[in-house]
Amino acid sequence: MAQQMKYKKTSLETTDDGNEDNKQLQIYSKNSMDRFGDDMYGLILSYFSIEDRFQCECVSKQFQRTVFRSVVDITLNDRIIKRLRKEKTIDSQLLATIAIKCPNIQTIDCRGIDTEFEEHIPEVLNTFRDNCRHLREIYRNLYPMNRPSMAALGPLVTRIGHLFPTETRALTHCHRLSHLGMSYLQHAFDFNQSDQLIVKNVRQLDYLQHAFDFNQSDQLIVKNVRQLELKFYEESDGHRLATIVAANQCLQSVKVMCYCVSSHESLPEMCAQLSRLTQLRRLSLGLLIASPHISVHDSLRTIGVNCKQLQRLSLKLSGVHVWQALIQSVDWLRFYSRLKWLRLEIYAAIDDQLLKPLRHCKSLTHLELYIREMTANVLKDLHLKCPRLQYLFVCEFYNIIDTEYLSHISRLPALQMLVIQCRQDINLSDMNAVLSSSPKLKTIEIRVNNEKKFYYK
Repeated sequence: MAQQMKYKKTSLETTDDGNEDNKQLQIYSKNSMDRFGDDMYGLILSYFSIEDRFQCECVSKQFQRTVFRSVVDITLNDRIIKRLRKEKTIDSQLLATIAIKCPNIQTIDCRGIDTEFEEHIPEVLNTFRDNCRHLREIYRNLYPMNRPSMAALGPLVTRIGHLFPTETRALTHCHRLSHLGMSYLQHAFDFNQSDQLIVKNVRQLDYLQHAFDFNQSDQLIVKNVRQLELKFYEESDGHRLATIVAANQCLQSVKVMCYCVSSHESLPEMCAQLSRLTQLRRLSLGLLIASPHISVHDSLRTIGVNCKQLQRLSLKLSGVHVWQALIQSVDWLRFYSRLKWLRLEIYAAIDDQLLKPLRHCKSLTHLELYIREMTANVLKDLHLKCPRLQYLFVCEFYNIIDTEYLSHISRLPALQMLVIQCRQDINLSDMNAVLSSSPKLKTIEIRVNNEKKFYYK
C-alpha cells in the first residue's frame, strides 16, 4: 500500500477556483497524461492541422478540452472542401460541428480554394461567422460567383489574394482591406468617374494594373498602401505609377517586375517615381534589359540617395544586354550604405570588381548571390567588405565551387549560416574544413537537385 501511494505521489497538481476554502489537491499517477496540464497540451496541439485535431480528440478527456481551444487561425483549401461535400452540396451539419468546436477562430484564410469549389465559399464563411464570435479577419479571392456575399462578409475581408477584373466595384464593401492581389496596372483606376476613391488603406497590392477601374475615368481605387507588388509593369504605365506613388507615400515594401526595358527613358522614369517613397524599407527590382543603351547606374543611384531608410534590396537583371547595363554601374552600391539584406540575381558573366562597392555596406548581414558566371576572385575580399555578414547564399550555376571559393568564404568573421545551391555534391572534407576554420559558422546547407544536405558544427 505504501509503495502504491509513493507511486501516485510522483505528480501533484493544485487546483484553485478562486475561493481559499475550496482548494483541491489532485494526485495523478506517474503514467497519467493529465499530469502535464492543459497549457502544455494546448501548446503541443497548436502545431497540428485542423484535420489532425479531430483524430486527436478521442485520445483523452484532456485532449477534448484542449484540442480546439488554441485554434485561432484556420486555412481552408480544396482538400477540406472535398471532405465537407456530400454529393454536390456542403454537409451543413458537419460544417456547423467544426465551427462550434472552434469558437476561438479569429482569422479564416480561404484563398487556397480553387474556382472549382468557389460556389461553396459563402456558405462556409457564413457558418463560421455565425458560430465564431471572435472572427475578425477573412482572407479570400473574389470571383463573380461570390459577388452577392460581399455585402454581408465584406467588412470582415482584410486580404484578397486574387480579384477578378469585373469585381473591382465589390471592393467598396471591404472597409478594412489591407492586402489586395490583382493583375494589371490600369485596374487601379476607375475610368467612369473622375478621381473618386473606392478603396482605402490597402497595405499590399500585388498587381498594380487592377488598382484602376476600367468602368470609370482613370479613378484610383487604392490609397495608403504599405506593400506594393507589380508583376506586370509596362513602360507605358509611368503615369499610373506616378499616381499610385502620390497616393501611397506610406509605402514600405515595393516589388516591381518589368519584363522589357527597351527605352533609355523608361527605367529612369520608374526609378524616379520609386525614389519619392521616403518610407521605403524593402525594394525588389526585376529588369529584363532589351537594349544595349540601358544603364542601371543612375537609376539605382537615384533610389539610394532618396530612400534613406531602405534596408533590404533585391535586384534581378536578365536579358542579352545585361553586361552593357552593368558596365557603368560598378559603383552603384555606394549609395546603399544602410543595407542589411542584399540579393543580387544577375544572369550574365560579371567582372571580378562588380562587388567591390560592397565595402560601403558595412551593416550588411544577409547576402544572396545568384550570378551565372562568377569566379572565386569575386569573393576574395568579402571578409573585409562585409565584416558583419551572418548569412551567405551562393547559387552556383556551373559547378565551379572549389577549395579556393570555400577558403574565401571561411574568412568571414561573423558568418553563421552558409547555403550553396549547385548541380553536384560538394566534398564532405571541404565542408568540414569550412566549419572548422570559420569561427562562428554553425550550419552549412547544400542544395543539389531539389535535395538538401546539412552540416553542423
